[in-house]
Amino acid sequence: MTPTTLRELYFAVHEYTGSAVFSDVLSPWLGEHAADAREMLAPLAVCGEWQRTEYVWGDLLEQAYALHRISDLLLLGFQSGLPDGAATPWAHRLHLPDHEVRVTADEYVGFFSALGMRRVEVARFDPFFHEIAAVDQSDDPDEPIELVGEQWPCLMLGELLFGRAGVVVRAGERHATAGIADRSALEDSFLRRHRPTSDGSLGWGHNSQWKTDFRRDYLTADAYRFNVDANADIDGESPFGDADLTPAERRDLVRHRCAVRRSEHLPDAENPDENPLVDWRLTVPRS
Repeated sequence: MTPTTLRELYFAVHEYTGSAVFSDVLSPWLGEHAADAREMLAPLAVCGEWQRTEYVWGDLLEQAYALHRISDLLLLGFQSGLPDGAATPWAHRLHLPDHEVRVTADEYVGFFSALGMRRVEVARFDPFFHEIAAVDQSDDPDEPIELVGEQWPCLMLGELLFGRAGVVVRAGERHATAGIADRSALEDSFLRRHRPTSDGSLGWGHNSQWKTDFRRDYLTADAYRFNVDANADIDGESPFGDADLTPAERRDLVRHRCAVRRSEHLPDAENPDENPLVDWRLTVPRS
């Protein structure tokens, strides 16, 4: 029986133990539901077109979150495991499948393209488009971050960023430190095989966890607009107990969604639960 809702599709993918999840699970679902899903998601494609005026269970931000959870499951096959000796992240104990979930890059892109998305490839490192999955540490601590390779693709729905590309970078430790940029807890993310993650679903029950909102980042004609639904502007007074963070550290947390280098104010990969909250809005004008 083909799953009906995105939540049901998530569980169908999570519980599938065969070797052809695209043809056995994803493709049949697309055949029945792709058109409706495209129509449902379309209002999110333009910054400012859809806003939550009152809470309704299963609204667009929650539907987009459910879809993003499916994406995170499908991306597990592109990721390495935890480093030796690393503590098991809470998200792994709650949600990591006990079997492999694998699709090809073409299948992954094909599934989301059927829902109205497009693959985006950017030649220079940009934390809007790129999530650091591995760091080749340069001997020069001041060497800027440069792309080395891509492990999984970036997807956008119109102006909306749906998922960043997972990339390997080369960098000096003052820009991106190996073991931190690629191993520290990743905020507003459901699941990664190689690092801890944290989103609003963790710790909630079977139903309540699905009341989590998808984080919205937009690339408009004039600006990068990060985390547009956040409660606080990054330059305003913060309610999150993060007074020790510098303005640059705040901006890095919002843009990268994790710590990327050592700092006395930021956690490292050995203490992922100490990550400060990053519920700030940030607008960066396009040059």
